[in-house]
Amino acid sequence: MNATGDPLELPEELSVDQFWGFFGRREHTGLDFKRGVNRGLLVAIPAMAMTSGGYVVHGVDDDRSIVGCPLTQTTQDRILRYASECDVQVHVRSIRVGGTELTITSVPEIAGRIVTTPDGRLVRRVGGDSLPLRGDALRRFVLARSEYPGEEEIVPHFNADDFALDMINQALRADGREPVGLAGLERALVDLRVAKPAQGTSGPLVLRAAAILFCKDPAEHVSGATVQFVRRAAVGPGPAPTTRRAEIKGPLPRLLEECLAMIGDNTRRFEAVMGVRREVIPEYPTQVLREAVANALAHRDYGLVGATVDITVWDDRVEITSPGPLPGHITPDNIQTEHYSRNRRIMGVLKTMGLVEEYGEGVDLMIRGMESRLMERPVFSANPDSVTVTLRSRALVGVEDQAWLQLFADHSMTVEERLALVTARSEGAVTPRRLRALRAGTDASAVLAGAVAKGLLTRVGVRGGARYVLSDEVVLRAGTTGIQARSRQQQLLLDEIGRRGSLSTVEGAELVGEQLGVVRNLLNDLVRAGLARAEGRTRARRYYPPS
Repeated sequence: MNATGDPLELPEELSVDQFWGFFGRREHTGLDFKRGVNRGLLVAIPAMAMTSGGYVVHGVDDDRSIVGCPLTQTTQDRILRYASECDVQVHVRSIRVGGTELTITSVPEIAGRIVTTPDGRLVRRVGGDSLPLRGDALRRFVLARSEYPGEEEIVPHFNADDFALDMINQALRADGREPVGLAGLERALVDLRVAKPAQGTSGPLVLRAAAILFCKDPAEHVSGATVQFVRRAAVGPGPAPTTRRAEIKGPLPRLLEECLAMIGDNTRRFEAVMGVRREVIPEYPTQVLREAVANALAHRDYGLVGATVDITVWDDRVEITSPGPLPGHITPDNIQTEHYSRNRRIMGVLKTMGLVEEYGEGVDLMIRGMESRLMERPVFSANPDSVTVTLRSRALVGVEDQAWLQLFADHSMTVEERLALVTARSEGAVTPRRLRALRAGTDASAVLAGAVAKGLLTRVGVRGGARYVLSDEVVLRAGTTGIQARSRQQQLLLDEIGRRGSLSTVEGAELVGEQLGVVRNLLNDLVRAGLARAEGRTRARRYYPPS
């Protein structure tokens, strides 16, 4: 928007080619061509206001010939009267195209309230049409638009020194713009859409979104724009000793990083030996924590004065609570499939800076991240006052197996397929019976067949004696860490059989420190290879040197 309040930064005169080069010939969500000024504006204005705003160009016929529509007093009065009937404040200007005068009506997007046609219809732009909303779509849209986001509030006392200029320039560079000094700060905030352009002789209106994202201490302008961190030495849910408490402040991008560092300092890290490498594994997937904290900061209700984002680390879980209910029509049941952003300005900047995923993908990313390590899914709970995401540290497999599974984090696999894969790695093979024992209710045959189809496992044997081992592709990609460990365990068992003369499964489990089922598979593989022989059944079975 320029200094006169005109949203279109166009010269007063354009050639015909320049005009079509700017607008294009095809109507769309934000563009409508009209020959003159008629009652069709009573639909076009509210439709654009309830979508994303746009422009109505008067003086262009349906065949895209430029017929002209001068901005006379009558034209302006008629447009403003139609806009008033819809309760929308529009801007009207004229432009000459190839010597012909046209009139342009600029319609703003309206947030925080519902705009209807004078006869009460709620319409939205879909392509070049203005279509009514009906039924459940109408209900959900009204729920979403009934909230006025706190990020839209004006910061009453704007001071350039309050802002972290380096953070603003980081966002500008990410947006493909040149960095600025203090003199260009106001314009930069407008370019980043966290300030509204100047009106007349006044400066731009700086929004809460700008303070939250870029102020050195946002809490000076937005009470509660901080994070309260607590570390409790227990699993709850009741009161527990507090071992660490801190208030974390700063511009939102920096606040995100400091929260992640604080969580990292107060959760465990494990070491896993992968071949000749020693891997350090955080207790919780870093990408999942990042998305959970970013969502809490970006989607919270900044209209709730004094309310903070709370992060509590327990011995077995992390709880991240943000103020305000779930936005719009979102519920814990549809949070994975439905998407709505309460603070679109903040989300837009974070997306530009690469600090959040594509819109609507955050929940999916958290779920996939936890499942990639065979950890429990995130739990989302909500009440009228807050939304909480709970991440639990429990997993179906140990840390070394979790580290190994990260080699396949980019593979599309179900939890059951990952479990089959890691079992085949640690035990040498997996059978339908073994998989059902590990995951009750699993259609083990279908899971294993799917893993074979994806090139993850290879079937060995037929019918009742079928086993599934790691495919050559998996071994090539992930190395032979598990196979080498299995070979060492088998050698220990063989040596002990030779020393003792025989060995039971229980004795073997004590020797190598593995579960009975794992050791039973190891010993039976030795028998199949002709390196040992078995006598007896089930619990009474013992293993001897080959005859």
